Amino acid sequence: MNEFDGMKDDLLSRIDRGLKHGIAEGAKSLDLYLIKYNELSISMDAGIITAQRGGTIGVGCRCVLDKRMGFASASGITDSAVDFAIESAIVGAKINQSDDRWESFIQNPNSGKDGIIDTSVLDLSSEEAVLGADTIFQEAKNFDPRITSVSGGVYVGYGAFAVGNTDGIAKASATTGTFGQSYITAVENGKTKTGFDYIMDRGVPSFDGIGTKGAEKAIKLLNSTPLGKSEQSKFIFDPLAAGQFIKTALSNSVNGKSVVEGRSSFADRIGDQVGVKDLDIYDDGQILEDPNVQAIDGEGYPRTTTPIIEKGVLKTFIFDNYYAKSYGTESTGNANRASPQSYESLPTVSPTTISVTPGSKDLDGLIAEIGNGILVTDFLMGMMHSNLISGDFSIVSPSSFVIENCEVKHPVEAVTIAGNLYSAFNQIISFGNENQLTFMGKVPSIAFDGFTVSG
Repeated sequence: MNEFDGMKDDLLSRIDRGLKHGIAEGAKSLDLYLIKYNELSISMDAGIITAQRGGTIGVGCRCVLDKRMGFASASGITDSAVDFAIESAIVGAKINQSDDRWESFIQNPNSGKDGIIDTSVLDLSSEEAVLGADTIFQEAKNFDPRITSVSGGVYVGYGAFAVGNTDGIAKASATTGTFGQSYITAVENGKTKTGFDYIMDRGVPSFDGIGTKGAEKAIKLLNSTPLGKSEQSKFIFDPLAAGQFIKTALSNSVNGKSVVEGRSSFADRIGDQVGVKDLDIYDDGQILEDPNVQAIDGEGYPRTTTPIIEKGVLKTFIFDNYYAKSYGTESTGNANRASPQSYESLPTVSPTTISVTPGSKDLDGLIAEIGNGILVTDFLMGMMHSNLISGDFSIVSPSSFVIENCEVKHPVEAVTIAGNLYSAFNQIISFGNENQLTFMGKVPSIAFDGFTVSG
């Protein structure tokens, strides 16, 4: 048996011992989070490829005494590290202010499903990962002499985390995953453009094509011209841009913390029509091919599929245990701990993987439907600078194309797009038929009407 095979059992054993130690120290209510994650990182920068092995290993402990919560963490999962975190959390609980919501930790005994476990990740050597990164580099450099810079890399990881508490919960989840990405710069006549491509997998994918696709995007953008006007327009956001847009729109509006604290424009709108009738959005923590999927969240609640908007109607908000109690409901399994040193952070409410039900039209069909407008591709700049209370946004798309007479004509220089995140749900024209998982979720292309474009 290799280290990975016994990792969950080892973490659970350490949690069991730690909880017993905490009780012996006088703690009546404890919550322990242990993680062990190994990572191989291959980075490319200016033609230099470097390899580094590392990872995350540590413990976080929450202790509740008389409705006062203390939190402490420690690097490592040895008995001494676990005991230090527990004893420090007990000290914190004795001096912090009381809060009626701190009565107990989660008590739900269920778990979701682990994502696909592909042990080929464990066998990938540093040399093989470097070859994958070199494949990306060589493809990009050889694509066109105007390519001046290639960066990115390959990132391979595997590990597990476990959560246990004095309310009888003891659960663990394991993961494997690989990411590959390229950032390509092309220069011609003083003009500089960048292209991007990536791959993500629970196992070890082929890295062929990532450098070529990123380079192709950068070269194509060298032909961009200024838009030369400001007007209301129709738009098609490709899956990456649409995913980023939707995830930002949801980050505050359906976040249980924001709802409880009165900072969400959707706070009193459960059951209201907030989008077009074809709009279905889910927070899906059980897309098993997603490298980020786990069986449980950061405090042990089962990951699940939560309907946020169905047929345009707002159905629910997302919660961790703490804010669920404030709202009078149960957690939705959205307690997440910040990476990379997740054991150092308290759980916070955030989405898992955003999923939007696709439509029936391919990209050509969407283009034909809007006739004239702007095709927005890849990442948007300034998205998280939007006003998440009012929903007003002004963002920049560095990778856009003009659509005229139902055809994509030419790229344009960076354009500014303005509108409102929440009104946008009612400005959707149609959905693409893509069902591809991206960094931003499982979101198809989306056509909108009525945003302002300037450039």
